[in-house]
This record gives sequence, structure tokens and C-alpha cells, in this order.
Amino acid sequence: MKGNKKLMVFSIISSSKDEFNKAIYNVLQRPEYNHSKDNIKNFIDNIKEVIMQRISRMLQNAIPNKESVHSISSNLSIVFMIIGLLIIFGIIVIIVIKVSKVFNKNVKVTEILGEKIDEKTTPASLRQKASSFEIEGQFRDAIRYDFIALLLLMHEKNLIYLDETKTNEEINNYLKYRDFFMVSNFECLMNIFNSCWYGHKMCEIDLYNNWTRCINELWSGVIAYENKNK
Repeated sequence: MKGNKKLMVFSIISSSKDEFNKAIYNVLQRPEYNHSKDNIKNFIDNIKEVIMQRISRMLQNAIPNKESVHSISSNLSIVFMIIGLLIIFGIIVIIVIKVSKVFNKNVKVTEILGEKIDEKTTPASLRQKASSFEIEGQFRDAIRYDFIALLLLMHEKNLIYLDETKTNEEINNYLKYRDFFMVSNFECLMNIFNSCWYGHKMCEIDLYNNWTRCINELWSGVIAYENKNK
């Protein structure tokens, strides 16, 4: 009987631990946490090790030598204490992830698609560069600066999280993941940018007019999104 009871306690703990680890793993797989996954994982592993050592010590005293009502009550108390520790652990992890997310939102972008970004660079200044290329009829360069301006705007409005390794397709998938209401506009712009800049497709006036209409709509949509989520 004593062995069965110990097996039951270990079964409960093992199940809770597995479910908890699965939940944390699923959270860390979300795109917004990719940039800080290693630091968060290390912190979680350290806290988890402390919690599991505490649980292990508690289990050593969980099974008394004699069967009694008191022993059953004691075992239940141990189980509830362990579950409580796991809940506290979960709360700590959630807080760490949220705080990490806030800090990483404020990380300054230094480069977008090969364009250096300094303290004087703003989405508006980049669009001014795009306009100057448009006036000269250099639509390909105008599209590049327009797209960089859009990405910087979306980053500053906390709609996306930029880093030098993130591709346009990954950004598009992330917007789909967040169920952004104008993701189709972004996908349209991404395809035009990729074909003109990377594919060196000739950008005629009709294509550029379509680009301008689409980016103006999305630009306004990003501003509206920020105002709605303040």
C-alpha cells in the first residue's frame, strides 16, 4: 500500500510537471518571444531546478511509516503544496515573459533591409526620401524606402518586432498569427517589394500607383491600430 501511495504522488507530480513544461514550451514558440527565448529559457530552467529540489525534499517526508487518517491527510497536504509551488512558478514565468516583452519592444533598430537607422531616422524622414526618388522617376528606390519606412513604423507602434535576421515572409506570418486586420495589404506590398527590389522587376507607373494606394491604406491602418490598442 505504501508503495502504491508513493507511486500515486509521483504520478500526480510527474503529470503536473509535464503539462507545465508543455505549456511553457508552447508560449516560448510564439514569434514575439523568439528574440529573447534563450535568456528566458535559462531563467526558467534555474527557477524550475530550485522548485523541483524543494518538491523532492517534500516527497521524502510525504509517505509516513504507518497507515492512518493523519497520514492520508498529510499526503494530500503535500500534493496541494506541490501544486501550489507549480502555480507560483507559473506566475513567475508569466511575469518574466511579459517584462521581457516590454523591454524588447523598446530596443532600438539599427538597420532595416541594409539601410542604417540612427536616432534622426524616422518613418516620416524615410518616406520623404521615397518621395524624392518618386519625383525623379526612380520607382524601385522609392518602393524600397517606402517599405523600410513602413517596417520602422510598425516596429515603433509595437505591431511587429524587427531584428536583422527576420525576413519579410516571417513578418507576414507574424501578422497573420496576430490576426492583423490589414495583413492582405502587407502581403501585397511585400510581393511588390520582393519582385522589384530582389527580382529587379521593371516598375511601371501603374504598378507604382497600386503600391502607393496600398501603402497609404496600410499606413493609416497602422496608426488606427495603435490608437485602438492604447
